[in-house]
Amino acid sequence: MQRLFLLAAIIFYLPAFAQNTPQLFQVTTAATAPGETVLIRGEGIDQISKIEIGRLADVRVDNSSPIYVPLPEADHLPDSKGSKIAAGERMMPVDKVQQNEKSVKVIVPDGLQQGVYCVRMTDNKGAVSGFYVNVPIVNWVISENGYNAAAAGDVLRIQGKNLLRKGAGGQVALVSNGKITNLKVDSSYDDYSVKIIIPATIQPGKYQLYYHNGLGGKTAWSAPLTVNIVKKELWPTQAYNVKTYGAKGNGSQDDTEAFKKALAAAHAGGVVNVPAGNYILSDGLVIPGGVIVKGQKGTVLNFKPVSSASLITGTDHFGITDLSIQATRASGIIMNSGEGHVILERLVIQQDIGNALAELDSKWNKTGIQLKGPGIRVRDCVFKSAGMFSFVGVSGFIQRCRFEKTGGSVKTYMKIHPEGLIFEDCYKQTNGYGYGATIDESYDLYEARNSTPFNYINDREVMTLDGGSGGYFGKVGGATGNSIMLRKDGNTFQWTANKWIGGGLFIIDGKGSGQFRRIVKHTIDRIELDEPFLVQPDTSSVISITTIRDHLFFVNNTATDAGAYQFYGSAQNCVIAGLKMQRSAGIIGKGSYVNYGRQPNWYIDIVDCELSDGTYTPQVSQKDKFRGEQQINIIGSGYPGLNIGSLVRRNVLSGKSYIRVSPGGEINDVQDAIIERNKVSGAKNGLAIYGVGRVVSNLFIHDNQFGTMDIHKALKAEGYQVR
Repeated sequence: MQRLFLLAAIIFYLPAFAQNTPQLFQVTTAATAPGETVLIRGEGIDQISKIEIGRLADVRVDNSSPIYVPLPEADHLPDSKGSKIAAGERMMPVDKVQQNEKSVKVIVPDGLQQGVYCVRMTDNKGAVSGFYVNVPIVNWVISENGYNAAAAGDVLRIQGKNLLRKGAGGQVALVSNGKITNLKVDSSYDDYSVKIIIPATIQPGKYQLYYHNGLGGKTAWSAPLTVNIVKKELWPTQAYNVKTYGAKGNGSQDDTEAFKKALAAAHAGGVVNVPAGNYILSDGLVIPGGVIVKGQKGTVLNFKPVSSASLITGTDHFGITDLSIQATRASGIIMNSGEGHVILERLVIQQDIGNALAELDSKWNKTGIQLKGPGIRVRDCVFKSAGMFSFVGVSGFIQRCRFEKTGGSVKTYMKIHPEGLIFEDCYKQTNGYGYGATIDESYDLYEARNSTPFNYINDREVMTLDGGSGGYFGKVGGATGNSIMLRKDGNTFQWTANKWIGGGLFIIDGKGSGQFRRIVKHTIDRIELDEPFLVQPDTSSVISITTIRDHLFFVNNTATDAGAYQFYGSAQNCVIAGLKMQRSAGIIGKGSYVNYGRQPNWYIDIVDCELSDGTYTPQVSQKDKFRGEQQINIIGSGYPGLNIGSLVRRNVLSGKSYIRVSPGGEINDVQDAIIERNKVSGAKNGLAIYGVGRVVSNLFIHDNQFGTMDIHKALKAEGYQVR
């Protein structure tokens, strides 16, 4: 064992490659066991002559300085601040699978134990480089005091990949000005989210947060994430009571004016207490900033029909807790017009629109619960509404709530545009669920352990990225640094200067394909990016300017009698894990041409899901566009390179459910997908691959239990491999 430890200490430098050596854009970041496949994607990959894999020794890292090895990222330049890569205990040569200029795959040797693996590559000039597999990745953190921020004593939630390992304890290092604060993980939810407690004695300032999942030793920390330790946000506590201002709460007197007087008195902030009672209100209420309206058991606000746009409104920094709201003919129920920081806790809201359906239909997208901005806290509530459930551009928490559709318009649905949102342990039943159709409002979502019992309306989607568009599609005119010139013959759609700030520029074909960057500013013909590309595009490169929706994690949710869970264009580094689905349309990962935008679906993971009872039947009188069997469906259509690097692993499908690959008519529509260690039973074919010619490339089908497969005879055999 001593000899193995010494081998593990051998260090290899990670050189900064020149342009004529292999360049890595992306590697597999999902949890990978022995016998499973790692994708290596980049440029010049055909120059790699040898690949070895070894397992890192599990050396204790308690109270040690964090050291990390950078991972290749499709949306960033190489991280020059990382450390050296350490060899594993036994570096074993492995076969190179489907090697080509853009990619190669390798299989972790079965003889290794579960852990963190070193992948070491040697190119044909003898240069050595590498990366780690199963090393933790921290994408974002959040507390009640902010996104990527916390206060002393806060609970801090950490989201990423490879955070939980059986038999190993996670830990965190917070580093500021050379001082290290080491913390143990307080509790783990799953591989994608854990919790720590920030020490009460910590000083405010900027810290670098590193994470270790307990495996891999001293160099297997995550790359650092900047976390701001801030002063705790304190709301005013001055108390006011609506009865002091004339409210009776007797179910007959109109208490509207008393409530308005109490709120006006609390205009500088405080708590407006509403004792138990039945309060009749005939007009909308406006809650000032810094004010919490707090009821108690037995507090009911009974709104008569009102003419205001919403029953309760505010700009920001307001809250409502511990009461019930009953309303008739209301369209808007609770809305904010400012910059977030809205608290809704322990509410029961019941809306009955009666015969006001036409009225609701006329303004459906301005109905129901409409919150926007950072710092929302929606907890332990019951919402029974005919209107929208809309959370746009939000960060914060939605936890342990019940969302129920109570009739009304078929147009209303749940809209979620996250910017750092935890949405967990909720019951969701409405007309559909749309996620982030705008340019830059959809990133950093952890949605877990939610239940959708049925959805029979509209397209029945349980989750869809449907929407968005594109601004430009065509070849590159030139590239210098972080500037990209567009050609005049490119296709544009509503293309105006600076409209696409925050959106993405994707190289989907030609030199440098598989990389994307975020747009900082642009004119009609010049784009300024947040970083240069690792491999600059040239006149052979085809780009798409469209939406970015990244780091959306859907974990351990359930759906029954519904439509699809679907990444429907423009999903990057997203995850569907542990989903349990019955009698639904299944899971879709689709890169496609949508609303004038060619929207890539790159590097997504569909893992450890269970699809059972797989017959999907449209409901009577509903205009349902799909019938058939439940599927996991990987789709690329609209142009080459719109679906790259999809991983379908360890899923269990039964009762006619099956896996499908559905490319369009373009060459290389689906590239480098891995379908591995899935079990399918009860279907005519466990896997179906459609298309003609070379519409798929480097599809790897490995170690599955399928029974039979249906592979279209017109497909070129060199586009896929079965092992």
